[in-house]
Amino acid sequence: MTARVSEAINQAGAWVTDFHLYSNVLICINFEVPSGNLEKLAASLQETGLHLSQESFEQLIPANDSALKEKQLVGTLQITFVHNEPDLLREVPAVPG
Repeated sequence: MTARVSEAINQAGAWVTDFHLYSNVLICINFEVPSGNLEKLAASLQETGLHLSQESFEQLIPANDSALKEKQLVGTLQITFVHNEPDLLREVPAVPG
């Protein structure tokens, strides 16, 4: 899912600026997108099989404000993974000092 969402963001003319993976529970992806590409982003994300909430989907509907057409918008997408697997544990080495 993560690779498909990353590709969908890229296909919409947007780019990932940062991400944080929290075990195998969720990922938080920060991105920037030209406001004129919001509809393309919405369509690309829907094609991945990702289920967006109605509120999230509505936020991807572009405003009819011509001043916003040239702006870069900053967004955050949080994906929660639903599964029956145990949390992914990583051993953190001890740091002397």
